[in-house]
Amino acid sequence: MVTRIARCFAESRCLAQRIFAVLGVLLMCSAHAAVPVPNAQIVPNSVGTGPADRDVPFLATYKDLSVNGYVEQEVLFSGTANVYDYADKNGANVSPVPQATGATGSYVTRMLVRRPQNPVNFNGVVYLEILNATANYDGSPMWDLTHRQMLTDGAVYVGVTYSDTTARFMRDIWGTTAFPSPAGAQPRNRSRYATLDIKTRAHTWDILDQAAALLRADTNANNPLNGFAVDTIIATGYSQSAGYVVTYANSFYPSYSELEPCTDELAATGDCKPLVNGYIVAAGGPTARLLNGAGSNPVGNQRNCENALNRETPCIESAIEPFAADPYEYDLPKIVRFTTESDLKSVRVRQTMLDQPNLRTYEVAGVAHVGFWLSLEGQRVAEYQFGIPATGVVDSPCILPFNPLRTGPVLSAVQYRLARWIQYNETPPPSYFMEWEGDFTQEDQFFVPLANWVRDDGDNDASDGDDGEGDGNAIGGVRPARLTTPLGRYYGSNFFDGPFSVNRIFCTGIYGGFEAYTPEDVQARYYNKDTFVALTWWSIWRAYTEGFLLAPDANVILDEARAYDGLPD
Repeated sequence: MVTRIARCFAESRCLAQRIFAVLGVLLMCSAHAAVPVPNAQIVPNSVGTGPADRDVPFLATYKDLSVNGYVEQEVLFSGTANVYDYADKNGANVSPVPQATGATGSYVTRMLVRRPQNPVNFNGVVYLEILNATANYDGSPMWDLTHRQMLTDGAVYVGVTYSDTTARFMRDIWGTTAFPSPAGAQPRNRSRYATLDIKTRAHTWDILDQAAALLRADTNANNPLNGFAVDTIIATGYSQSAGYVVTYANSFYPSYSELEPCTDELAATGDCKPLVNGYIVAAGGPTARLLNGAGSNPVGNQRNCENALNRETPCIESAIEPFAADPYEYDLPKIVRFTTESDLKSVRVRQTMLDQPNLRTYEVAGVAHVGFWLSLEGQRVAEYQFGIPATGVVDSPCILPFNPLRTGPVLSAVQYRLARWIQYNETPPPSYFMEWEGDFTQEDQFFVPLANWVRDDGDNDASDGDDGEGDGNAIGGVRPARLTTPLGRYYGSNFFDGPFSVNRIFCTGIYGGFEAYTPEDVQARYYNKDTFVALTWWSIWRAYTEGFLLAPDANVILDEARAYDGLPD
């Protein structure tokens, strides 16, 4: 069998090249190094006696984690990172195998850790989020959407800063008048981040690998998980960060710690322990980030090999890494691609519907890239970080109000299923795909594909090609509990009446919309509150048994149904 060429049994990544003859083709091997454990320092947190000596991490949670038996820590870590390029290029189609260019640079960055106080309550899983840099400062949408599941399961959350832009923000701007809030700058002890230094996003990959190596260094006193005996690390990223997850999975799996190198003997018996065991590509586009961190690979008509998760679809391969007709020929990680209704239309994220043994694709109907609840969470985070009062009112710049269908419950469930798949080989639900119509290769003047999801036409008649539910919502895909007991029409994209602008881009591609049923429609559909609650319970049970809902989120959805005041008792 042809093994994945990136997985070569060697002691240094990309410092040596090996030539193998496989099936009569010369293959250049990109060797994987033993990843060094970086220098690290746990930084104390202190609310201080006043604003000037307030000394807490940027993006510190506003929640009281102690009620869940958790603590929050921050670690500054530093090391030397390589700059990589692709080992072989074939026009616009690039093999994902990396090689070091010889250029290196030092870095100092940070990780934000939320963990059980007592290691005995740890379930062995670390979710390592590549923090989102879209706002030019760190954001943590994976934590925002799924923390309820992590805290219930006993998992550890780690957010890593990889971006030169967000590092500069924390070091040079946060807490100064350069970033005022309505109440003025939020003073703080600015010495906390005085040493942060990320020179280029080309260092991203070694920063991530070295962060994972630190978390697995079980006897390292500066490891915040010292004594936790980490079993599984899952790298995650939402939106922009999802593109980094694609490259990290395709080009740098598997990597090994210098404390647990993959020797020829261990490799022969299948006992090597990779630093990262699985990946979640959440609400991202169709393209991987370039190895130099400067942009994304082009989509093109023929899929770029770096964009194709786990060899999911044929692309023009170079001699370095031929396409495997049988996906089992590669040693591949377990990956989940989670796609909202917004992402499907705005960025044409679907690449294939072929079944792959280690890849699951979940296209989730009804939910938005950014909806009401994620926007509200953003307000709460901004209040804690910047002193901007959270009003609790989430106004949409689009024609329709924000979509209130929760994205987090399904994302939490598939995150949990991935962990169980890795730890216990429990098979997760199969891939789910929404129904589409139109031509993704054609775009309007605003670069929106001339394709759309198929929606129920609202007539309760399944003979005309829809699902006959009569609710006006999208058909197919994963069905969130509220979508099967709807209170209106939930849209992954919104509408905008105006010229081309940032708001138009956001409304048509990121912000979801909601068109509520009239009171008469709600009354006709559910009759009374008891029926509505009962049907909600049934929808919850169905989503739970299908594997797309967990108990903590089920309770929230049921409580919301009980509090609904739009129906008579």
